[in-house]
Amino acid sequence: NMTEEEKNSSLAHIENQCKWLERLVQTLLRIITLDCEIERRPCEVDILFEGVRQNTQKSLADRNVILIINSNGGTLNCNADLIQSLLINLVDNAAKAYDADASDKRVLLNFADDTIEVRDFGRGIPTEAMERIFDPFYMVDKSRSKKSGGSGLGLTLVKSIADAHGANLTVKSDVGKGTTIYLHFS
Repeated sequence: NMTEEEKNSSLAHIENQCKWLERLVQTLLRIITLDCEIERRPCEVDILFEGVRQNTQKSLADRNVILIINSNGGTLNCNADLIQSLLINLVDNAAKAYDADASDKRVLLNFADDTIEVRDFGRGIPTEAMERIFDPFYMVDKSRSKKSGGSGLGLTLVKSIADAHGANLTVKSDVGKGTTIYLHFS
């Protein structure tokens, strides 16, 4: 049973999530339909990363994955809702890269030199799949989609958001050793 305070805190969190999702959907619809300029303002990286931590806390805990954040502070000129959505997507994907019985499940979220890095030490992506990972509905592991409830649109949206910011998205992966995704803002 929850206390009244816990209930109110949970409701406030749900309301904030709903508002964030609504803003996100509106922005994504604008990008998709108009290919318009997105609204950007200076955002503190630590605040962006804290939002990612809060939004992925439960799903990572359910998978026994630890999120490790490294940032020397700094700001990015970006649309905070979109970049936060991109990072949540990448962190969730990184968490799904581990087999259930893996012992050391970590996701690293780093920021340095205008570059955000999301890294896991999971399954990795086979070479033949690398060029297709940003295609709509493409999934490296077909069996995973039913288990983890993915739509196959996550990385497509990640790519669209990166492109809308003029940011460079790079993926490095070794099968059996993990994947690192770099988002470089110029």
